[in-house]
Amino acid sequence: MKTQFLTIAAIVALGLSAPAHAQTQAAPDGGAAMGESAMDTDKTAMPAPQNVKTATNFVPMAAVSNSFEIESSNLALTKSQNEDVRGFAEMMATDHSNAAMKMQQAVEESGTGLTVPTGLDARHQTMLDELSAADDSEFDAAYIAMQQKAHDEAVTLFTAYSQNGEDGPIKTFAANTLPTLKEHKQMVDAMK
Repeated sequence: MKTQFLTIAAIVALGLSAPAHAQTQAAPDGGAAMGESAMDTDKTAMPAPQNVKTATNFVPMAAVSNSFEIESSNLALTKSQNEDVRGFAEMMATDHSNAAMKMQQAVEESGTGLTVPTGLDARHQTMLDELSAADDSEFDAAYIAMQQKAHDEAVTLFTAYSQNGEDGPIKTFAANTLPTLKEHKQMVDAMK
């Protein structure tokens, strides 16, 4: 499992690089604000997912979303004992790794000069840390809840950009990826 995680992480890391301006901001300490969980914290310089119309905003938000899906799902493959959860996690790691590579290709073809960030922003890192710290008996429920939240956000983001974004390869990528994200959302909703 560790080799699989490292392989996927290496594939994503090799194909992508991170601009500092694309990072989402959380509380000053990098975590959730007092009284909020990481999933509820969304203090960001970026527009809300439903308002994204530019590649400059879409690319970093979509990249962080993909990275979170990959990293949280690889964690599920090491921690979960539930066959259904593990099967879903394996599909998430594979599908989102493929999406990351396709997005990199779309960004290169777009000629925008954008760079696709790697890794997680502070909010998603806090979510991953919370998931990692979850007790084994609580892990599956926490993973599924975070997958629901992540896919709600991703479907909203990809819908907005595929409908209202700048024409070109990145918009085409968003439109082509959206059906898979909707399918993932239906699957995770059914697991609850």
